[in-house]
Amino acid sequence: MTHSKRSLLLTAAAAAALVVSLTGCSKGPTDRLQGKWVGDSIDNIPPDQEARASGWARHTSFAFEGDKMTVSLPGGESRTGTFKVERVSGHRVTLRVDRGAGEPDEATLTLLGDNSFRWDIGNDRGVKFSRAVAVQ
Repeated sequence: MTHSKRSLLLTAAAAAALVVSLTGCSKGPTDRLQGKWVGDSIDNIPPDQEARASGWARHTSFAFEGDKMTVSLPGGESRTGTFKVERVSGHRVTLRVDRGAGEPDEATLTLLGDNSFRWDIGNDRGVKFSRAVAVQ
């Protein structure tokens, strides 16, 4: 085998190994969502409702632990259920949440990187969440 062919084969093998390692290390949506998330802001709200809606968003949180999801709302109300990824379309993830009674709920999240996501709450509105940082 000539030097140029050997060089080409080694380069191709290295490129293939890199592709496998990058795709193999990629976390799926379930892994990326693990942990606690706190509300930052809400978008597409009429100006006269903005202050109240922003306060609501900042006091809302999500927690993912394994296949369990808890949404905590202002006023102390929490909803917990088992979640499963139903669909993934690019960065958009649809979760099916079974709370044990009645029909399952559906939640659509858009992953905005490793440390934030947007929860679609309907009417072209969304709440942006950031990963909670543990206080040490």
